[in-house]
Amino acid sequence: MPALAACTSKIYRPEGDTSGLRRIYNDASRVAVWACPMPQVSRIALDRAVGAAGYLLANHNTVYVGETKNGFSRVIDHLDDPTKNFAREVYVIVGYPDPWLDKLPVLYLQYRLWEIAQSMNYVVVTNLRDPQIPAVPEEKRAELERIVTDARVFLFDAGCRALDSNFDNQHSAMLAPEVEVDPIGPEDGDPMQIDVRVDPANSSERELLYTGIYARGYPHPERGFIVTAGSEVRNVVNPSAHKIITDRRKELRNKKVLVDIDGVGDRSRLIANVWFPSAAIAAKVVTGAHIGVRVWQPVRHPHTILIDA
Repeated sequence: MPALAACTSKIYRPEGDTSGLRRIYNDASRVAVWACPMPQVSRIALDRAVGAAGYLLANHNTVYVGETKNGFSRVIDHLDDPTKNFAREVYVIVGYPDPWLDKLPVLYLQYRLWEIAQSMNYVVVTNLRDPQIPAVPEEKRAELERIVTDARVFLFDAGCRALDSNFDNQHSAMLAPEVEVDPIGPEDGDPMQIDVRVDPANSSERELLYTGIYARGYPHPERGFIVTAGSEVRNVVNPSAHKIITDRRKELRNKKVLVDIDGVGDRSRLIANVWFPSAAIAAKVVTGAHIGVRVWQPVRHPHTILIDA
């Protein structure tokens, strides 16, 4: 973080909840940060952050950097977006004390905060498209950089560790695991089954918690695990991963079950239910990493997505 003179941040908690809604600001700055747990977003009064805003959706190891002209209302939309279901906290950056009249500050903020998060490499940045820096005169750029600096301080004070942190890289263990986790057993070599029927009444749905990849599935009542249609598959395969992962993906490609997603380069999509001999091998094939069943967790926000045929 840039060196600053001594400064003060104020934290206002309108509901009195320590970990709930809070505003971080000071009276010398033209920016403030609202922070709250993602599940609380839908009930927050929209007049708390109106007009143009930048925002970060984050958990311990992942962040998405966005911008909007509609304050918290845009963040609420993300509750129904399966690619954003990794988020545990949201940080909304607004003009303070007066809202910004146009989107220039938030477009600049989005680019710079995305750039900083990428360069600091504390977490995985999940933006599928790189933000573009707007063209601004040099004197205006200095003003916008002051907004970035203040926002960065307030984000840290709000608890965001995507840009600045005293901890080590938070995602290296997830991206290149070397520890033997749920090793591949003889039964994992059994053939996959395509277009298997799912009976939700006899099983509880699971979601994948791994670097923002959207995937859902069900434990099979007898044996194995079914990854459901619409689930994403991370395209990269870690060097530590077993050869069976590449072989299984090639088979799914050949059977036209694993397809590209238009405009997305880092993941593909399953268009049919696929049965795997175990939840562990299902996790390995979907993530391309040597991980285990712990990444399949009970679903927090049940919903469906539409697939373009």
